[in-house]
Amino acid sequence: PPEPWEPLAFALLASVTLSALLAWYLARPVKGLRDAFAAMAEGRLETRVGGLMRRGDEFSELGHSFDRMAEKLQTLILAQRRLLHDVSHELRSPLGRLQVALGIVRQDPARLDGALARMEREVERLDGLIGEILTLSRLNSGVEGEPLELADVGEMVAAIVHDARFEAIEKGCEVRLTELARVHVTGRPRLISRAAENVIRNALRFAPPGSAVDVEVGFSEGFAVIRIRDHGPGIPEDELAAVFEPFHRGRVNGDSSGFGLGLAIARGAAELHGGSIIARNMPDGGLSVEIRLPSGDAVQ
Repeated sequence: PPEPWEPLAFALLASVTLSALLAWYLARPVKGLRDAFAAMAEGRLETRVGGLMRRGDEFSELGHSFDRMAEKLQTLILAQRRLLHDVSHELRSPLGRLQVALGIVRQDPARLDGALARMEREVERLDGLIGEILTLSRLNSGVEGEPLELADVGEMVAAIVHDARFEAIEKGCEVRLTELARVHVTGRPRLISRAAENVIRNALRFAPPGSAVDVEVGFSEGFAVIRIRDHGPGIPEDELAAVFEPFHRGRVNGDSSGFGLGLAIARGAAELHGGSIIARNMPDGGLSVEIRLPSGDAVQ
């Protein structure tokens, strides 16, 4: 017969072995997550742990959550870096022209009036650019202090179209309100108006003389829909998504004016309200931009 201590020793050894295996099984994913957090803290934004946690348990779900967080952080940080680079590039041009104007005044004081007019234009351009950058930065960070209100999208767009018609006359174009529905959206009216106005101004910018910009406000599947369509040359298919990126300028007939922030602000405003914005080329020519915002009702 076995000695009395042998079963106890065997049970103790089995318990220690199972405990060690269980501790290793639980500690391995924790160590992987700890190393991943350390790598992220050191700036290695490409760090992912999903491949290390194919376990089908809570640790696996935690690993996938970490990967989603890391991917979002990488996207945001890279976007901020790209924005900073683009901002520095955009600011350099007007600052350079200001320096040239100052140099001209120092060399020839008689040209002071012309140099002052140039400097005034560049200061206004800098002021407008900084305002656009601040607006875009607030939208990208999801911080906007304006309170939420119940707004009539149709009424707002009708007012924008009325103002845009004066600009269209100077270019020999027409802005037509082809469909108008009273659609109510709970949001920030100033940002919604800004988004629609930016798209309409962009359409006017590329609309050929004698053509029209068509504006529609409707309701579809729980969304307020603002659709702006021009009859210009359109955009190459591989650039349709890029037009909503900051500082992207469409070059049509040599026109590259503006800051390249209007459509980026429109996208930010739409996404802040839980909506979306898309652009598509029309088969018979021209570009159509559609803004969709969540809405509770529509009264025709």
